[in-house]
Amino acid sequence: MDNNEFDVIVVGSGASGATLARDLSRRSLKVLLLERGADRPMAETLSAIAAIAREFPVAEGLKATTAYTVGGATSIYFGVCKLPTADTFDKLGIDLARELDEVRRELPVVEVSDAFLPPQSVAVRDSARALGYPMKTHPMLLDTSKCPDGRYSYEAKWKATAFIEEALANGAVLAARAKVAKVIVEDGRAVGVEYRQGGTVRKAYGKKIVLCAGSPATPKLLIDAGIDNVGSRGFFCKPAFMMFGSVPGLAGRDAFLGMTECDLGNGVTLGDGAMTASLFKLFMLSNLKLTRLFSHAGTVSVAVALNDAPGGRIDADGSYHKRLAPAELDKLKAAEGIARKILEHAGARRIFRSRYVAGTPGGVLWVGEHLDHDLQTRIPDLYVCDQSLMPDVRITPLVMLVCLARRLANHLALSLQAQPATAPAPSGEVTA
Repeated sequence: MDNNEFDVIVVGSGASGATLARDLSRRSLKVLLLERGADRPMAETLSAIAAIAREFPVAEGLKATTAYTVGGATSIYFGVCKLPTADTFDKLGIDLARELDEVRRELPVVEVSDAFLPPQSVAVRDSARALGYPMKTHPMLLDTSKCPDGRYSYEAKWKATAFIEEALANGAVLAARAKVAKVIVEDGRAVGVEYRQGGTVRKAYGKKIVLCAGSPATPKLLIDAGIDNVGSRGFFCKPAFMMFGSVPGLAGRDAFLGMTECDLGNGVTLGDGAMTASLFKLFMLSNLKLTRLFSHAGTVSVAVALNDAPGGRIDADGSYHKRLAPAELDKLKAAEGIARKILEHAGARRIFRSRYVAGTPGGVLWVGEHLDHDLQTRIPDLYVCDQSLMPDVRITPLVMLVCLARRLANHLALSLQAQPATAPAPSGEVTA
C-alpha cells in the first residue's frame, strides 16, 4: 500500500466486516479491510473446503469450525436463516428492527418449498412426521433463481464477497493473508493495528478500528489491548452431532443442509442432515468412515443441536474452555435415540452417530458491560462487531451481524463526518 492511513480499519472480512467496508466506502470514507486468509475463488469441492476450514477447541471434546478466506465463514455456511426476534434485541440491548427490515429487503431471505427437498430429505421429513415430530421448512439465504429445477447450487447462497466487491469498487483497500497481531493503543486510544503479511510486519493507522475477526480471534486482541473482563459471562457454543444411515435403493442428490427442522421444546432441535457429496465426504473422513465415502446418494441423516446455557471461561491467550452440564448431555443422548428411531422408520440400516461438534461461540461480549450501545469498547475508537457479541443461541448469526454492521457504519460515518479525511500516523510510527 502506498499509504497506511485510513478513516476506518476493519479486521475480518466476513458478514459484518464486508458490510462495514461496503457501507463506509459508499460514503467515500477511506477503509482498510484486513483478512487473515487468502483471496481465493470460492468453491465447495473437498479440496477447497479443506484449504480454508480451521477447527479450534471450545469445550471438552468439542471443536468449532471457522474459515480463513476473504468472505469468512460465508464461504462454508449452510444458508440456514433463523432471524433475530424482539426477544433477541432485548437480550442484546439494542433495537435493530429498522435495520432488520432493510436487510430483509436486500438479502435473499426465502421460504423454501417442498420442491427444493431431495429424496433423502423427504424420507427423513416424512418419517419424523409419522413418529410425531413435525419437521418444517424455515427461511434460507438463497437466490432461488440460481437453483434450476429446485436443485442445489453453491452459487445460490449469499456470501460476503458480494459486499466486498462493491467496497473495492468504491475505493476500499483489501489486504489478504494479513494476520493482525495487536491493536495499537496510544494515549489510551486505539490508533491502528499491527499485522503480519507475507513474512513482513506492517502497521496501519486509522481514526476508528473495528474488530470483526470473530470469536476465534477477537477475544485475544481485546485481552492484549488491556481489556480484562472478556468472557466474564462465559459463552454458548451450540453442541451438535449427526446421525447417518443407509437406505437401499435411495437415489439422493446434493442438498442444502438444514432446510427442515423440528423443535423438541427443551432446547434441542432435530433437522434434516442432507448435504452435498463434498461435505458428506468431509464428514465421513472426519469420523473415519472411509468405506462410506462414496455412499452419499444412499444415505439419510438427522442433525441434532442443543441450545446450551452460557458458561465456561476464556483464558488470557484467547482459548475457550467449557464443560457441558450433565442435564445438557442427557438431552443430547435422548435426542440421539429419537434421531435413530426416525432413521430406522425411514428404512435406514448401519446407523451411526458422528463425533460431537460445536458452533462458533457467542455470548462472549455484552452491550452494557464490554461495549457501549455504539459497540465501542472502553478503549476509545476501538469497536467490535462480530459473532462474539451474539446474545441469542437460538438464531443463526448472519442476518444479525449484517444488521449490527449497518447500524455501526451509520454511527461511524456520522462521527467522522466533520473530521479530516484520514488520521495522521503518530510520529515515529511507519510501516515496517
